[in-house]
Amino acid sequence: MPQNYGPRPSVLWARRALVLVVLGALVWGVFAGISAVFGFVGGILNPAKTPVLVAGGTCQPQQIKVDAFVGTADQTNQLAFNAGDKPYFWFTITNTSTVECNFNVGTSATFFKITSGQDSIWSSQDCKLSSPRTDTIMSLKPNTPVTSLADYWDRVRSSDQGCSLKDGLTEVSAGGASYVLKAEVNGVISENTQQFVLN
Repeated sequence: MPQNYGPRPSVLWARRALVLVVLGALVWGVFAGISAVFGFVGGILNPAKTPVLVAGGTCQPQQIKVDAFVGTADQTNQLAFNAGDKPYFWFTITNTSTVECNFNVGTSATFFKITSGQDSIWSSQDCKLSSPRTDTIMSLKPNTPVTSLADYWDRVRSSDQGCSLKDGLTEVSAGGASYVLKAEVNGVISENTQQFVLN
């Protein structure tokens, strides 16, 4: 009479091993897929990730540092001004990357803004220039600060009428009033805080 024999133990172990391998591959595939999705979403939500720069290309905003300064016409730092003294403003721009790159530092992209608390006092964007604002593309060497020319503030509140005394604007409060300067160059805003006082 024929007898039915079950699979040999070696066959059972081989089948079990095959099942484990298949399950492991499926789990790894799911995990890899989830990781890829999170990596893609993270790239979208984290635009500050440092991009790869090519020498001679356009500087990325993440590699540009802008610092604003207040002082005198000869660019000596000064944070308190007596009546009749005009504060002068300038900025330094630094390419913090390891390769030389190009950045727009022209009048079309360079602005100063003064605030007092939450109050917006003055913006160079309100200035009516005698000539159109223009682009000036500058080649910035790595970690070599470049300093702009200094310009002065007439101590007035700017508006759509202009930004200076010659535009018929009146002077702002002095007597110890405190103001804060920010500079913006091609979308990059100065990181340092320049607070100064008008006496």
